[in-house]
Amino acid sequence: MDNIYVNYLLTALILTFAIPGAGVVIEQFVKLLYSVTAAFFGDSFTYFIFNRLTFIGVFHHELSHALLATVTGAKVTKIVFFHPDGDRLGYVEYVTRGNIIMRSIQQALASIAPVFCGALTSAGIYYYLTVYGAALAVWQTVLLWYVFISIILHMTMSRQDFKGLYRGIPVVYLIVFAIVYICKFTLF
Repeated sequence: MDNIYVNYLLTALILTFAIPGAGVVIEQFVKLLYSVTAAFFGDSFTYFIFNRLTFIGVFHHELSHALLATVTGAKVTKIVFFHPDGDRLGYVEYVTRGNIIMRSIQQALASIAPVFCGALTSAGIYYYLTVYGAALAVWQTVLLWYVFISIILHMTMSRQDFKGLYRGIPVVYLIVFAIVYICKFTLF
């Protein structure tokens, strides 16, 4: 019987940390790609390519934060694109609202938004390219691949994102655990 509860705990743990974990992996990949590119082309050119040329990814990143903050009930007070400061290009400011559970959900989901929304958008673009790619003009295909790459390069989480995630994740984990427990209890 104890094994079942360990299974519930582990399932909830995996579900809770899968998206932030993917964000960490993507960020490490982007950092590696950045350093390799910088070794060949220099830091200024690489910064331009990764952060200015892929501006659509920056917009997507910040709008993802704003979207999930708003959808979960937070009030977005400011969205800034391209304000390079430390490890961030832009930022979204929001005020959490509601009880501790709602504020925790808002913080956690707004924090993982670029990874979650980026995965959905890039999967949609990739699907569209594989299904309808043969019917597209060359410029449309190039444009879609550009948007796809731009979004993936910005599916990362900043230090501020991780701070918000850490504030919200304990409550979110308990909610996911309860959902896993209820689903497994009622289905099996």
